[in-house]
Amino acid sequence: MKRRFANGGCGEVELTRKRKRKVCGLWSLPDDVALTCLAKLSRVDLAALAMASKIHRPLVVSPELWNLRWRMGCVEPCLYVFLHIFPDPWPRWFIFHPAKRRLKRIFSKLYPAPESGSCFVANSWGFFVIGGLKNGKPTSEVTFFDCFQHRVYRFPPMMMARCGASASQIDDKIYVFGGVADSESDSSNYVEVFDLRTLTWELLSVSTPPKMPLKIQRSAVVKEKKEICAVDEKGQSFFFSPEKRMFVATGKTDSKARHRNHWCSMGSFLFCHDSRHRRILWCLPRDLDWKEVKGLQELRGYDICKLCTNRAGKVFIFWKVPQTLELWSAPISLRQRETPEGLELSGDIDWYRALLQHSCLGVNLLHAGFAYT
Repeated sequence: MKRRFANGGCGEVELTRKRKRKVCGLWSLPDDVALTCLAKLSRVDLAALAMASKIHRPLVVSPELWNLRWRMGCVEPCLYVFLHIFPDPWPRWFIFHPAKRRLKRIFSKLYPAPESGSCFVANSWGFFVIGGLKNGKPTSEVTFFDCFQHRVYRFPPMMMARCGASASQIDDKIYVFGGVADSESDSSNYVEVFDLRTLTWELLSVSTPPKMPLKIQRSAVVKEKKEICAVDEKGQSFFFSPEKRMFVATGKTDSKARHRNHWCSMGSFLFCHDSRHRRILWCLPRDLDWKEVKGLQELRGYDICKLCTNRAGKVFIFWKVPQTLELWSAPISLRQRETPEGLELSGDIDWYRALLQHSCLGVNLLHAGFAYT
C-alpha cells in the first residue's frame, strides 16, 4: 500500500562512500540491499543508529526507507500521545518509547494546534486533527500529523467552522458530525465528509429519519458493518450508514450516557470508562448493554482520562495523578469466555507506570492512539 500523504520531499538519498579507503559493513553492500537490511530493523533500533552514526542518519530518516518498510510489511505499531502541558501555549505530540516505557517529546516544526475542542481521526500512519477552538473561536482548520516524518501538514479546511464535533473514518472518507453553533446548525450542514482520494470536502445530504441525533456525545466505528455507532446528549443511540446516508435510531436510551466516557472500539466490541463508578466497561454496539471488564478492580481508584486500543488486542488506559502532575498508563490484555449468564470479558494488567513526569502547571491529555511506522 502506498502512502498518500508524503508531501515532504521524496528525492533520492545519495549514499556517499569514501572510495579512497577500504569499504566494509553496511556501506559495502549495494544501495538497494542496504535499504532492505535497514527496513527490517525496529524503529527503536533505527533511532539508535541515527543517533550513533552521522553517516547513516540521512539514510535512516529518508522517505525511501520508510516507504520500503511499509511495502515490506515491516512497520510496527507506535503509541502517540497529544498533550497540552501548561504553560506551553500549544499542545505537542509525544511518542512512547517501549524499552524505557516513557513518553518522548517530538521536537519538530509543528503547526500550532487548536487549544481544545478538536476531533481526531487515526490514519494508518498518522492523525488528522479537525476543527476546535483557536483564539477562542471555532475553526475549520484541518491538519495531519505524519508519524513517518514527524511533521504536521495543513489540509483543505472544512466548509463549516466546528468545535466539539465527532469524526470517524470509513474506507477513504472521513465523516464529521455536528460541532456547529446552534444558530447555524440544521440537517443540511450537520454532516461533512472529506474524500481522502480527491482531498475535497462536501456537505452530505442526509435522509432525515423520524429522529435525528442532537449533539453527539460519543461515537465509534463498527468496522464489520461499516457503520458509525453514536449516542447523543440525551442518551439516544443511533447508527449512521454512509451507504444509505441515514441515521437510524435504535430506540434505546442510556440514562447514564454522560458517564460513559472515552469510547474506543476493537473488533466487535466497544469500550468506555464509567466515570461514576470508575470502571472499564464493554458492550456489543447493537446492544449497548454496558458490562464491566472483570479483573481490573486495581484501577478503580484512578481518575481515567483516556482509553485507546491497538490491533494486538490490548486496551491502553491513561490517568493523571494531580498531586505529582504525572501521566500514568497501563496496557490491558483481554480474555473472553462464555458463562451461563452470557459472554464475559476480563482483563490482565501487563504493567503500569508513569509515562511522563513534568514540572509544570498542569497536563491535559487531548488524544492517544496508535500509528504504524
